[in-house]
Amino acid sequence: MIIELIDEALIAHEFSKALETDTTRFYIREIDNAIRFAILHKLDGVLAPAELNSEITQAVPDVFLNNPSFKKNCDLVCVHHLSQLSDFKNYEEQIFAIEEDPYFFKKYVFYYSDAEEKALQGQNYEMLKAIIADKELFNQYKEQPLTATQYSVAAKIFIKLPFLELPFQKRDLVPMRLQAEGAVSEAGLTKAYESIQKLTKTNIDDLIKEMISDELANIKN
Repeated sequence: MIIELIDEALIAHEFSKALETDTTRFYIREIDNAIRFAILHKLDGVLAPAELNSEITQAVPDVFLNNPSFKKNCDLVCVHHLSQLSDFKNYEEQIFAIEEDPYFFKKYVFYYSDAEEKALQGQNYEMLKAIIADKELFNQYKEQPLTATQYSVAAKIFIKLPFLELPFQKRDLVPMRLQAEGAVSEAGLTKAYESIQKLTKTNIDDLIKEMISDELANIKN
């Protein structure tokens, strides 16, 4: 399920599939003169970086190997299933070793649990973009970041795979002056704000005296 979502994400970013095996999918994207490659690989177990590099390079199609851009512009996305997220601690050092290994590919290890896969059941990539752009779901995620929800998994996909473009919604910008006036009014500081605005037109000592006078008046009241 997770692999299919990442596959959809790559296709949506104009990658085309060049080859697919039982465990590995190879993609290429050509836009003008820019060429980029991606490999999506299902990990049956967490390998040492050297073993992983060897396993992948043996399966790379000739069309990739013959392209001079391949060695510089290839992302390897490894997907690893965990029964529970708490199992991550058992593989933490090995996963970091893969991601920090500088040889052959830029490597990303996306690990997920049964609960996370269940949360995204029935979703597709377009739905995923709508989820990540939903402010209400984001607020719920902030309150319970460790709970397996559609938003938590969607967020992890976009965080773990930085070459994916985050969706955004165009909105009319509210001028900063209006935002400031609204915040000041809500805090009950309109008069003080107006006094500060007059600062360039009056003496600073007069401004301080006026503000002290206002505070004293409030105390008396």
